[in-house]
Amino acid sequence: MQKIINLKNIEYKDPYNKVSIFDNKNSSLTLISFRAGLGRDIHVDEEDEVAQIIEGHAEVNIGGEVYTLKAGEMIVMPAQTPHGISAIEDTKMLLLRPKHEHRKQSS
Repeated sequence: MQKIINLKNIEYKDPYNKVSIFDNKNSSLTLISFRAGLGRDIHVDEEDEVAQIIEGHAEVNIGGEVYTLKAGEMIVMPAQTPHGISAIEDTKMLLLRPKHEHRKQSS
């Protein structure tokens, strides 16, 4: 069954809101909203992930290098590379990823 999904309709909740667009045995696409100042801590994934900003403005840290993304921009977060995100302003993003386990970065 197909349905139209309006990506702007996701609500902001504290600390963030996640809405699954699809989730199958191989991959998932999730819409996530972060309030300004919030985000996802540095962690490592076993597979590549893609983040696309659809509203707002965020910093993405990949391997210690910080990239500033705005609506309409996307970035690949390579496998085995520490990464995290911090919303500069209220931000909505799509996260596409294959199924895998998450690892918190060791200090």
